[in-house]
Amino acid sequence: CGENTGVAFEVFEMANGYEKIIEDKNVPMYGDYSEIKKLVMTVKNETDASVKAEKVPCHNDPLCENWVLGDGRMYLIDWEYAGMNDGMWDLADVSIEAGYDEYHDDMLLTSYLGKTPSIENKKHFLASKIYVDYLWTLWAKTRVPYDGKPMEDWAEQRYTRLKGFLKQYEELKGK
Repeated sequence: CGENTGVAFEVFEMANGYEKIIEDKNVPMYGDYSEIKKLVMTVKNETDASVKAEKVPCHNDPLCENWVLGDGRMYLIDWEYAGMNDGMWDLADVSIEAGYDEYHDDMLLTSYLGKTPSIENKKHFLASKIYVDYLWTLWAKTRVPYDGKPMEDWAEQRYTRLKGFLKQYEELKGK
């Protein structure tokens, strides 16, 4: 839309804040977390060097429960995390939350980009998936002291998928 909402959604600043909460609340972290974080930051540095992503208004939490059908139209609700972000974040989050496979990811990216996605587009998209699961893993860990095992389980699912995305990213880099 070309508008600047004036509200930033800074993934890595938020991640740092979540890490502090996790530490302050003595929530156990994964044994390989520091290694995984380094890999995530390597992806971030590579992506930042190769992609000049414009910050655009984003929902930042487009999970399936935030889509409502009414009057024959789809509505996106719950805008508490809305802010300026790389638009690829919302696409990556939709893909993750909807359980898209490679075929559906290609359809989503092709529709969004208006062309067949390049390897660089696919790397950018996959990097965004990495960031989504990285941030929401940390968010879930901050909720463990309050919500217990369900949040720990949710964090574990995200973290496991994050590691899978990191492997996919390495494979894609070789193409």
